[in-house]
Amino acid sequence: MEACGCGEDQIPRMLAKFGVLGVAGLVLAILVIMTLAGWLLMSAVLLFQRWRHPPLTVDEHAPGTLDGFTWTTEDPGLLRDPHPGPDEPR
Repeated sequence: MEACGCGEDQIPRMLAKFGVLGVAGLVLAILVIMTLAGWLLMSAVLLFQRWRHPPLTVDEHAPGTLDGFTWTTEDPGLLRDPHPGPDEPR
């Protein structure tokens, strides 16, 4: 059997040494370690972003806020039918 050079020739040796449950446990342990490393990296990036760009306080406003906007239903332009019937005035 020709090996591709990617470690597949060591799989039977690992199975013989650790057993099926041992290899499955090793794979799960590697998966857990990779998940924890991802969480740590994500936390580090989040902390760096918060340090670099702190959140706005109550007194500060983000650009483009809708200050002074009020919703009214009395606007006749919004309530008028765009296609009035023959007996309705335009």
